[in-house]
Amino acid sequence: MAGVEQAQSAMTPVRTAWLAHAIPFVVLALAALAMIHPALGAPATTIIGLPGDNIQYVYAAGWIAEALRTGTSPFVDWRINPPVGLALLATDVPYLGYAAVAPLTWLSGAVFGYNAQLVLAHMLSGLGAYLWIRRLTGSVTGGLVAGLAFMLAPFRLAHSYGHPQIVSTYPLPLFFWALDESLRTHPARRVLLALAGATFLLSSASQYYLVIGLVSGTAYAVLTLATRRLNPLHGAWLAAPMTLAGALPGSAPYLMVSRSGVYVPYELDAVRMWSASPMNFVMPSHLHPLWGALVDQMRPETLWVEKTLYVGLVATILAVVALRAFDRRLAWIGTALVAAILALGTDLHTGNLPVNPETPFWLPAYYLNQLPVLELMRVWARFGIVTILFVALLAGVGAARLMRGRGGEGESRRLGDGRAGKWGSAIVAVALVALVVIDLLPGRMQSFTLEPRPIDRWLAQQPGALTVGFVPVIDDVTNYRILFGTLFHGKQTFAFMHQAHMPPIFQEFNERSRGFPDSASAMRLRDLGVRYLLLEKPIFDGKRAFRWSVVERRLAQTPELYVVTQVGDVVVVGFR
Repeated sequence: MAGVEQAQSAMTPVRTAWLAHAIPFVVLALAALAMIHPALGAPATTIIGLPGDNIQYVYAAGWIAEALRTGTSPFVDWRINPPVGLALLATDVPYLGYAAVAPLTWLSGAVFGYNAQLVLAHMLSGLGAYLWIRRLTGSVTGGLVAGLAFMLAPFRLAHSYGHPQIVSTYPLPLFFWALDESLRTHPARRVLLALAGATFLLSSASQYYLVIGLVSGTAYAVLTLATRRLNPLHGAWLAAPMTLAGALPGSAPYLMVSRSGVYVPYELDAVRMWSASPMNFVMPSHLHPLWGALVDQMRPETLWVEKTLYVGLVATILAVVALRAFDRRLAWIGTALVAAILALGTDLHTGNLPVNPETPFWLPAYYLNQLPVLELMRVWARFGIVTILFVALLAGVGAARLMRGRGGEGESRRLGDGRAGKWGSAIVAVALVALVVIDLLPGRMQSFTLEPRPIDRWLAQQPGALTVGFVPVIDDVTNYRILFGTLFHGKQTFAFMHQAHMPPIFQEFNERSRGFPDSASAMRLRDLGVRYLLLEKPIFDGKRAFRWSVVERRLAQTPELYVVTQVGDVVVVGFR
């Protein structure tokens, strides 16, 4: 019996250690699911937000999965804009994330794959911050506070409405962690490889994050080398080529697209309007289930998807606790401030209006925006995610410090004062985590059902390969529904990925349809190989296009055209 008791006694620390690892993973997984909770009831047909960019990214998830299954390029959909094809990376796409969830997309459809990628991005974002702080402090509570503060950031929740590439923040903590380890005398080879890998993840998640990571990482490197008083020639310089080695393969598909001339730099006014205000960092999200409505009344934010940058009150307080005697505090605070200044955009704004409209004091982002590649940056407010990250990391360090003060975790656990001390530490840990969660609680999100339209089902029933053209394609949502429909019916059509970066073949289709319906446009479109024209009746409202009564009359007067049928709100027109 004594031997059994000794074995059981030996197993107790192992079981306790296993639970200490497992519980944070479970908490982070549940928090990741909570970030898309309106879609959990029907994840194969429901997505977060209102109809918009999210439909486009459901299509991207579906096409990448289909391409991987059939052995074609996941970056070009040859069914769209024939014979050239549609370059998916004419916009920012988290292609590696969609490739990772492709098996789930095969099993349950594109909407499910889209939702799965969101959950994966949420989970990995929190996990990266958790693991870094736990490695630095030895504190499970500190790691969990950092992970939750970063994962539940309203910035990430807001972008869940339709920007999965911006939700894909998981490479950021990994990138700065690897960069931090690389900026040492004679860094280990595995550390340098980790930096290259993290940079590749940045690039494959979002080109925005590649730029944000490189610019913010430069600031981090300068501050770290200065505070550590290192000579870069003693090995730290290797961080630069390893970062480049990771960036190039991740961005290579985008570089190939850039050769076609699709990317168009933004005008200053299109960039300027997305400048954040300092208030954006301190105002809670209007989506918060407890006080979000009050926030919306106090300071309504019309551009909230891009300008929700709240860092968290609880996280900020805990970050202040971390500042005393933390060796990385200057580098972390400095990088957070640099990112915050860049998030303010071209010039200081308040209430989405420039403080000095006519004679602005230009901020650093204005000058950076003149540089090649950076001229393609439209929303500088997205730099705020780096500020959010480092506040969350500092909050984790602060929480770990509070736990060490109680002798509750890590190496300091042996300083505890028995069972009462352990229970007290557990209560403090739960309280810290709960406060962070309550402050950043995800809540009042909208959602909608996305399924093939009746016209998509009709097209799927038509035999053989054929080309159809939707007329008119004059707004994003109509275009994105066209893209989504191709996953179901597989016919050739014409569409775009980003309204600012129109493919030449799509522009040609629009040009050929000018004046439609009449004999000249009918002949031009028929010469393009179009079998059917699909007329979206609701768009013919007299404002965005001719009134439908005018279209009907002109169709009757055009002998080259005839009405085949009407499917839902779409009238199918054929050629004689």
